[in-house]
Amino acid sequence: MGIGLNTLLSTIEKTRLEMIHLADLYGYSNSKVVQCSQKLDSLLNVYYKKNENHLS
Repeated sequence: MGIGLNTLLSTIEKTRLEMIHLADLYGYSNSKVVQCSQKLDSLLNVYYKKNENHLS
């Protein structure tokens, strides 16, 4: 069935805030920040793919 849009948006926002927090603690090039950024990218790709399907 897949993840709901509201859940996805909530997860994106939580991940974004986590990335900002980690960057404040460790700097932008830290592996934890990069890993979190990659997770956020993946979530955003899922979001855009879902919206692409709704617009078609």
